[in-house]
Amino acid sequence: MARLQAWPGRRLLAPTADMDLSLRVAHLSATRAAALDAHAAELRRIERSLHDGAQNRLVAVTVLLGAARRALSQNRPGAEDMLERAQETAEQALAELRTVVRGILPPVLADRGLADALAGLAANCAVPCRVDVDAPGRCAASIEATAYFVSAEALTNISRHSRARQATVTVRREGGRLCLRIEDDGVGGADERHGSGLTGMRGRIEAHDGRLTLTSPPGGPTTIDVELPCGS
Repeated sequence: MARLQAWPGRRLLAPTADMDLSLRVAHLSATRAAALDAHAAELRRIERSLHDGAQNRLVAVTVLLGAARRALSQNRPGAEDMLERAQETAEQALAELRTVVRGILPPVLADRGLADALAGLAANCAVPCRVDVDAPGRCAASIEATAYFVSAEALTNISRHSRARQATVTVRREGGRLCLRIEDDGVGGADERHGSGLTGMRGRIEAHDGRLTLTSPPGGPTTIDVELPCGS
């Protein structure tokens, strides 16, 4: 009798196909806006890095070279020291430019794939980190880049805030999805509302129709699960 009573309600109150489509359009509009915001924030970060770092050092190189040239033309002492300082400053500017380029898209990711790129992140992490990748084949470049930058942001948060002794990055390819898990044994308590970079990570993931799940109870451990479609 209960089933018979429920049947008319299911038939009459079920959402229409148009309603499902409108919800889907609203979701895509929201993720598109988040993707545009993330893109604008990334451009601001790159501009700030170039302006505050490499550009200032290159200006210093120009000033030092000009001073060294005047000293040489007037046979004044100190020209050699100025040239040495100019060379050191130029080398620092070059190193900063390389850092900015790696922040846009690391060459190892394009050349050798996600596994080697994540291994490089783990090697530079302040917390001992183990990487376990079992994802045959290559995903779309944008998907691999998203997985890389999410891992980089998560490992940065672990190094700065978690007080963890170890971390693990696990990547699996399950059907048409790339599954990424980042774990640490730290103090937990991660919260998207406190400006830890998790909001930007979620926006980047949802722009690809992916999903991020955060589990971080007080006292730890913290686990970030990410699912991304393996587009080609």
